[in-house]
Amino acid sequence: MAKHESLFQILLRQPWWVTLIVAVAVFAISHAVFPPVAPFMAVPFALLSGFIAFKQWRSGAPADAAERLAALRAMDWEQFSTVITDAYRRRGYGVSPAEGPGYDFRLTKGGRLTLLQCRRWKVNQVGVGPLRDLARAVDREEASNGVCISAGNFSTPATAFVAAEPITLLIGVELAELVGPIAGKPATS
Repeated sequence: MAKHESLFQILLRQPWWVTLIVAVAVFAISHAVFPPVAPFMAVPFALLSGFIAFKQWRSGAPADAAERLAALRAMDWEQFSTVITDAYRRRGYGVSPAEGPGYDFRLTKGGRLTLLQCRRWKVNQVGVGPLRDLARAVDREEASNGVCISAGNFSTPATAFVAAEPITLLIGVELAELVGPIAGKPATS
């Protein structure tokens, strides 16, 4: 079964100005159809545009994201796992080590369990194998979902595999946004 995303979820991944254009278009269309409701139809999109602009401003420029990803790739496991777990703790998650194979950390928040896998963060492309392991762990642990982190990319079969699984892939700008600015210079391994 494929995941269905709402328009708002899709817009959250776009630049802020795309959402602002959607807000203007929604306003224009609804104004042409029924003018009294036009502002009410456009306000959610305008607010979302402001939220996205704030998130993008806070996460820095794309060049900064590339620098963060390079810094993450240069870290050893201990440094990397500390950066990732600290990032999730700042977002209010309880973090504990894995209790079984297929994942690295247990994240808890609001009574929900998420399994986090980030073992192969340095590879250029993650295949299906690690994602199958994570999917089995999600089932075994009765977790709400799983998250797989990579500083590289995921193969096409891996991306297709997660479409039917409760797994989120975290790469690129989203990963750089999660970790935020990285203090100090990482050691190379």
